[in-house]
Amino acid sequence: MRIGLLAFGGLGGSGTVAAELGLRLTQAGHEVVFLSRERPLRLEHTAPVRFERIDAPTYPVLPGPLYSLAAASALRRAAREHRLEVVHTHYAVPHAAGASLARLEAEVRVVHTLHGTDVNLLGLDPALREVTALALAQARVTAVSASLARQAGVAFGVEAEVVPNFVDAARFRPHPELKPRYVEAGEAMIVHASNFRPIKRTPDLVRAFAHLLGMGVRARLVFLGDGPERPLAARTARELGVRDRVRFLPPTPRPELIIGAADLLWLHSQEESFGLAALEALASGVPVVAARVGGLSEVVRHGETGWLVELGDVHGQAEASAALLAEPDRLEAMRRQARADARARFDPDAVVARYLEVYQS
Repeated sequence: MRIGLLAFGGLGGSGTVAAELGLRLTQAGHEVVFLSRERPLRLEHTAPVRFERIDAPTYPVLPGPLYSLAAASALRRAAREHRLEVVHTHYAVPHAAGASLARLEAEVRVVHTLHGTDVNLLGLDPALREVTALALAQARVTAVSASLARQAGVAFGVEAEVVPNFVDAARFRPHPELKPRYVEAGEAMIVHASNFRPIKRTPDLVRAFAHLLGMGVRARLVFLGDGPERPLAARTARELGVRDRVRFLPPTPRPELIIGAADLLWLHSQEESFGLAALEALASGVPVVAARVGGLSEVVRHGETGWLVELGDVHGQAEASAALLAEPDRLEAMRRQARADARARFDPDAVVARYLEVYQS
């Protein structure tokens, strides 16, 4: 098949998922054109996916970049030049409306995948909701979790089929030999990977970490990624007197070499429709300690592959982590279960096959 993928690049989970899907589709013999403002980190220049950049012009007379119109134009041009049969957008706002604006030919089928804040944040904005709902109603819609599918029904009045994210367990695997790169001997390594948006509540992670150190646990907190709240997380660490125990690492195309070295992965997001970082940690044999929100409980099995606390309970996050780190045998059993569960439930071949069924139907 000839498939066009429209997504955001950068560090977000939706762009990562779209890039990984594009790579898998090409491996299965399909032709893929990836359209975005920037190339995702996971889409290397040597990848067999054709990448086409969306250039959104700005004009002083207008209030902002014309991204939706530029995306629609790029999509229409790609559909014509590459004779696309399917267009698959990731992240509804504004990609669903962009695909609708493109007025694609009748033989080009459109699929929209909802990822999270396009539903539970932007989808609740009256300025965006009605037009997005109209665009979604014209195409097939999927969501990455059952929780998100339910929210989409309320926000947009659509019935979304659940197709979860997947993980490459050959790539994301344990790397205990790399742990000395990041922490001193005898220290626990806790990692958080995100784009540092306010919804990720990274200062709360620093507060939880300060409480963990106050309990006498020897550990370091490794932040992986970049974004608007990274400076705030660093300032919070200084104010709490733990800055020397917190390390910030920049985005990398090889996050598995950092995540796989950790003892635990922490999240404390206001909302997580799925939690791709959590899944990649589980596949790496790294249990997840996180707030119980959204679709995260569909990924992390409480008490088996990680531990879920109530949103805002930073002390509970620290105490649950301290309990796991204090029992090496229990932690090791949870590591094995985490990896086995991720491989069994989020297999790439099964998920890509489900997307192909959606395309073909």
